[in-house]
Amino acid sequence: MHNIKLFLILFFFVSNSLFADENKSIHISNAWISEAPPNVYILAAYAELKNTSTETQTLVSITSPLFSMIEIHLSKIIDETAKMEKQKSLIIPANDSVEFAPGAYHLMLFSPETPMKAGDTAPMTFIFADGSSKTIEAVVKKRNNHSHDHNHDHKNNH
Repeated sequence: MHNIKLFLILFFFVSNSLFADENKSIHISNAWISEAPPNVYILAAYAELKNTSTETQTLVSITSPLFSMIEIHLSKIIDETAKMEKQKSLIIPANDSVEFAPGAYHLMLFSPETPMKAGDTAPMTFIFADGSSKTIEAVVKKRNNHSHDHNHDHKNNH
């Protein structure tokens, strides 16, 4: 009876690891969060997502235990004013990449649990339309330029 229990426990762990829902065709690199003053409750994050598969991948959400919510945004210049529009999802074409960068697609991280300073890290889980996910660590960095990420108009596209 002991051997049967041991076998079932081992089978459970092996089968869970074999059928894990990690997205193996998406590679996320250069993930970083822009450092902000301690009283700022919205931070911006950036990364590069590369799709190495022959099928389009769709990013539908991002989560982190360190933030109340994370949204995908796109910066645009409309009537000579920089605006950010919330995106419901982001398509990553087959054998291509999408970059989250200042002035383009980026992530807005709301209500950090604690102030984050350069060198801190935050786990972020990227969730795709097919139910798969990819978890990475983003590092907090000081911004080298003088752009104003948090002073744009926000327009939600639901």
